[in-house]
Amino acid sequence: MKRPQSQPLPWSLRLVCAFRLSVLALAACLLILAPAAFAQEEDKDLPLPETKASPAPPDSLLPQINTAIQGITTPDAAALAKALRIGETREGGAPPNTLAPIGDVEGDGVPEMVLKWAIPDVAAAAEVTPAPDSSPLWAVYLLSWDGAHWKASRLVAEAEDFKIVVINLGPPVGRAVALLMQEGDPGVPHPAVFQFKDHLATILWDAQSDDSRFQPLLQGQVSFRDHEGAPSEMIETGRADPGLLHVAPSGRRGFEARAVYHWDGKAFIPAKTEYTANQDYTIYRFISALHLHDYASAYALVVPARFLNADAPTLDAFRHFIQDNWPEFLQNEVFEAPEVPAGARDEHLFVLPKPDGVKVYHPVCSSDGKFLLTGLTSSREAAEP
Repeated sequence: MKRPQSQPLPWSLRLVCAFRLSVLALAACLLILAPAAFAQEEDKDLPLPETKASPAPPDSLLPQINTAIQGITTPDAAALAKALRIGETREGGAPPNTLAPIGDVEGDGVPEMVLKWAIPDVAAAAEVTPAPDSSPLWAVYLLSWDGAHWKASRLVAEAEDFKIVVINLGPPVGRAVALLMQEGDPGVPHPAVFQFKDHLATILWDAQSDDSRFQPLLQGQVSFRDHEGAPSEMIETGRADPGLLHVAPSGRRGFEARAVYHWDGKAFIPAKTEYTANQDYTIYRFISALHLHDYASAYALVVPARFLNADAPTLDAFRHFIQDNWPEFLQNEVFEAPEVPAGARDEHLFVLPKPDGVKVYHPVCSSDGKFLLTGLTSSREAAEP
């Protein structure tokens, strides 16, 4: 499906978006302010209501698929592929459909099959420029042998970038199928889990449901780790979206995160999140601590003598220094970390957009692997006329 190419937002519109994020900023501030190379956030094991899946729209392709396979009375995959005309050129410019095994999910000796059915491209309006790297959309189905016939069930109606993984959720579900989709540019992960009943796939958990506690990471990737005698863990890696320090979704600013989710019998719930220390992580924790007026935690993120330019620095002196020089850190402000060329002298600068101009902050961090702030200066750029 062709999509129009996006254009960068102007500073004024980005500022509006940033203030909309301020409601979420307080929640983001609850990240643990640990000075170690990795910070961990433990989530309480709260009861979670069962995921309610939205009613699926009518499927116009499923009747065609069932008609094509109703006469197949053998588990032979080649006969199934022939009935579905896999690999044949299709009308309307759609790529050929594909059929591939994913493993014996039900343990009956016959592997389940995944059918990718290409959705014909819709002609775009003349004024819309198609993205050169756009991919076709696929309707995805699971086919299972019930001992006499093949049964088909839909996994997703429209998917562009996805993969399917067989996982173990333990009793009473057992083996299940995880559908890992990527949406947008850059791709945002949206995992979903399906179980089997009477050889048909039914949705068990959807990360996009209203009651899901899944938090997508920027440029995120989802994988699963099996455990003998226990349900699989879901692991998400990517860049954190800090809220108080807004970063571009497709950029490189920010810091890496690794979130682990545990299966509680009904849903994947967050168990632990680790953050990789770097300059942006220090800046974010510094802003977050001062936003909460937690001067002690912010003080632990600086080299006091160099930051205050004092021979005998104290926490009280630091508090007065912040109140006199950086009162905006104590307020409900949302800062931005613009993209700066890697290796530039000021590649970790951050800014505070205002109607009358932009305040630019120039942090300096230690090079000992702790990334402590050794200095901070600012400059101001007037608003464009």
